[in-house]
Amino acid sequence: MKKLLLSSLILATVALPAGSAIAADLDLPPPPPPVTELRPATYDWTGFYVGAWTGVACADAELIDNSGAAAVNYEMSGCGYKGGVMGGYNHQFNEWVLGMEVDWGMSGTIATNEEAGADFSFGFDHIATARAKVGYAFDDTLFFATGGAAWARGDIDGIIAATPDHIRANQWGWVIGGGVEHAVTDQFRLRFDYLFTKFDNVSYSEACCDLDTDWRGEHEFRLGAIWAF
Repeated sequence: MKKLLLSSLILATVALPAGSAIAADLDLPPPPPPVTELRPATYDWTGFYVGAWTGVACADAELIDNSGAAAVNYEMSGCGYKGGVMGGYNHQFNEWVLGMEVDWGMSGTIATNEEAGADFSFGFDHIATARAKVGYAFDDTLFFATGGAAWARGDIDGIIAATPDHIRANQWGWVIGGGVEHAVTDQFRLRFDYLFTKFDNVSYSEACCDLDTDWRGEHEFRLGAIWAF
């Protein structure tokens, strides 16, 4: 009996290094990580999101002063900074992405004119859009076009004199544009977009002044940061 136990012990001692050598020769790869730690192969653009944006806005317009005996036209074009917030919803169909988005913002001074008889500055107290979106996704990068309705409250104010003193009016119009959006993580995205807005001509009238506007368009170049849900 003792001889049998001794033989078994010797056999196990000899077999252990041999088994280790065989395992080493096989050079087996390490086991894969748990499936829950793997990122999906394709980014999912479906869902709600909110964000903030900032950028440059350039207005192309004329101000028409009807206060005197004859109407006088003044250039009301220039560029300034804008910023605001946005929110929306996307739904993905294969590589195509459809969505709706609303945004709101405000600007600093966009246009000034200090020529004789003019003396005014122009900016937006509020500007908002409601737009449809259609895009094509390359995994975590989305190229999109967008279009819809726009509203703004413009503000015309004197630069040197007190007149005009913050004459405000509501302006309605339409907006089109496009851009590119990239998912940095599953929830955080960055965006660059361009919007062209065409407002209807509107009158800015107070006791001091009778002013009309001729809008040729407004251009926006924006950077946005987005949090997806």
